[in-house]
Amino acid sequence: MNNRKLIVALLEFISYHIFPISFLFTHSLNNYSINFYLLVMVAMIAFYKEYVRTLKPNFYFNGLYSVCFFILAFISYRTLNINVIILVFVQLVFLYLTKYISKRYQILETLIDNFIIPSFTSIAIAYTYAHFISVNFVVPLLLVNIATILIAYFEGETADFIQLITLAGLTLILFLLGYINIITAVTIVIFVIAATLLKEFRHISFSNLVYRLIGNILLLI
Repeated sequence: MNNRKLIVALLEFISYHIFPISFLFTHSLNNYSINFYLLVMVAMIAFYKEYVRTLKPNFYFNGLYSVCFFILAFISYRTLNINVIILVFVQLVFLYLTKYISKRYQILETLIDNFIIPSFTSIAIAYTYAHFISVNFVVPLLLVNIATILIAYFEGETADFIQLITLAGLTLILFLLGYINIITAVTIVIFVIAATLLKEFRHISFSNLVYRLIGNILLLI
């Protein structure tokens, strides 16, 4: 069980990097040097999210974990932008807060786990290596993370279909506004339709992490 959690944490870590790194290379924005401090910080987020949090850590452990993060941040202040350090640490704080979210507001925890943390961690990675953030990077990333949430929680209800139609309409609007290209737009729509059809009629479904990995890989097309 613990080994499985570690593997999931590794996949979570990889999911944050797939689109940012590929985007930077395909647009010749990478300086070809790895920032190991950022690497460890992001690993701390993935490890806490998929492994440590399942062990129900207490306040004191979270404090110790934060101290380790701050020590790493202090060591890295010359090579990492302070805004990136703050942005990454905020994701860790969000993970701490999920412990106190009532089951009545589970949608909030879902948004934190599957949208906010993956999106903004990837943005921090991209900014570190490119030194700026492009709208053409942010929009597809946010769109895929929204799509994967809708797929993961699709149950075949009327409201679910309305949400998917809305997402398709949003994708079309973003294409018309020039924020994404036609290939990206079509790829996302096909991905959402195929995944929901498999879930509805073949009862084939996966976790949000798997959908996120697939979605980020598809963005590379």
